[in-house]
Amino acid sequence: MSNWFIYNKKENYINNLKHNNITKLEALILANRDIVGEQTLEMFLNPSLDKLHDPFLLRDMDKAVSVIIETMKVGGEIRIFGDYDQDGIASVMTLLDGLLFYYDNISYDIPQRVKEGYGISSGMVEKAIADNVSLIITCDNGITGFDQVKELKKAGLNVIVTDHHEIETSNNGEWARQILPKADAVINPKRIDQDYPFKDLCGAAVCFKLMTALFQKLDGDFDYLYGLLEYVAMGTVCDIVSLTDENRIFVIEGLKRLNYTEKLGIKAVLEESSWSKEIDVYTLGFILGPTMNATGRLSSAKMAIELLMEEDIDRIYELAKELVELNNERKNLTQEGLDKCLATIEENKYFEDDVIVVYEPSINESICGIVAGRIKEKYYRPTIILTNSNTEGLAKGSGRSIETYNIYQKVLKFKESLESFGGHPMACGLSINIDRIDDLRKFLNDNSSLTDTQKQKIINIDKAIDISKLSLEFAESLEKLQPFGKDFEKPIFADKSVDITQIAMIGKDKKTMKVSLHKNGVYVNAIKFNAVVDYEYLRDKFNGQIEGKKIDVVYYPDINEFRGNRNLQLKLIDIR
Repeated sequence: MSNWFIYNKKENYINNLKHNNITKLEALILANRDIVGEQTLEMFLNPSLDKLHDPFLLRDMDKAVSVIIETMKVGGEIRIFGDYDQDGIASVMTLLDGLLFYYDNISYDIPQRVKEGYGISSGMVEKAIADNVSLIITCDNGITGFDQVKELKKAGLNVIVTDHHEIETSNNGEWARQILPKADAVINPKRIDQDYPFKDLCGAAVCFKLMTALFQKLDGDFDYLYGLLEYVAMGTVCDIVSLTDENRIFVIEGLKRLNYTEKLGIKAVLEESSWSKEIDVYTLGFILGPTMNATGRLSSAKMAIELLMEEDIDRIYELAKELVELNNERKNLTQEGLDKCLATIEENKYFEDDVIVVYEPSINESICGIVAGRIKEKYYRPTIILTNSNTEGLAKGSGRSIETYNIYQKVLKFKESLESFGGHPMACGLSINIDRIDDLRKFLNDNSSLTDTQKQKIINIDKAIDISKLSLEFAESLEKLQPFGKDFEKPIFADKSVDITQIAMIGKDKKTMKVSLHKNGVYVNAIKFNAVVDYEYLRDKFNGQIEGKKIDVVYYPDINEFRGNRNLQLKLIDIR
């Protein structure tokens, strides 16, 4: 059962109403998300490229640009060190495509997920040194690559680190300082020794800021530069960073360009995925992103780069087909892994635990995080999924958490018994001796301080609105506030005592609940996905006779388009 709360941020709302040309609905929705202040509202309501922040406000940006220009002058090779996820792929492409406007002695390297793990691998370092590379630019990694950067510098290479991940901190009790790798330049929006106004950029966005600075310095073609936002939009959506401030501009401008893209690799993936509709946030997060990501999970992320760089049309479609097939394989592996883990949870009654820890030796290491996320959503419990690693006797896996449980801090207390560990409050990665997994489960549950209330999902509601007062125009007005995402979630509303006049489970797998709702003489169609549990709840509550009964609903007013007709349709978030 979820807890429902209606936002109460009247002061924010009143302040927002002072802004010119804002509707009461916009003022309320933005207020509820703590988006206030003249400048912030202006960026939100009228996003445009001229509102992007000065890239030179990022510390070391001037140094980085100078090193790149100097390397190009002497004809040295520039090598990009990327990462294997979608943001890593987007970051590599932002740098590659941007630098190719000026220079072509460029290469890239990306670690293999299972064999080498995250970050700069020793193999990448050795190869760069052996190849007499002049300059390394990291993207979406490198901020904790202290030893690797040291080795590269010792060999005489220049190194620019661009990253967006948390920076290691040394604390002597009185003051804290950030520890940076000893590179020629370290560009990270999370550095505290700078005046950059926004910290939550993805890796690709940091690379875009570097390219923007370079194009400014060399008086480049800004139409070409803004074409890179197609990659940045992908990285921003898929890495689930805050969809506020300039990230909102990146996504809006990136989507504009993606819908008229000349990038044949992107077109080919969409065609192979049978996607013919407008490219939107959903397309990035659930079609393009996962397809690109599947290369890093089950093969090599270099496949995705090859696809995006390829010019031969036959080879492009060959690669696109491979990528889509890999993603389908990833989906199948995820479902198989999820089914096995759910069976283990039910058999051992792990759903009664505060923290769910499952060891399933048969699943692919690269999907542990996805499976953990699905299980976390189902039971609303912090979840860790572990499987066999390449090392005998060692398990590796990932954890995903809920808002009220800092999984990084909790698992950190068990670190002495782990082989490796890293993460942040909502996710972690770890390796552990198989014979210590039960100890980990016991430790986390014995030391859990989660209350019953904290183990219930919280749904924050923007406003209670009678469904009989809704209209297609109301739903259309919400569309103008897109894109929605982290820190700017879809607006949701609630209503009490709504009549169910018809109900049916539809779709190929009968998991979607279609409902006709009625209030004050008005009928509204509603739909809820993955609603088997909800349907069973209603059936049991009303002894099999659901139609004619009343429920409370939390909903998003959506638009259903069919054969050119647009109609209001509610997407149900929760019922009771």
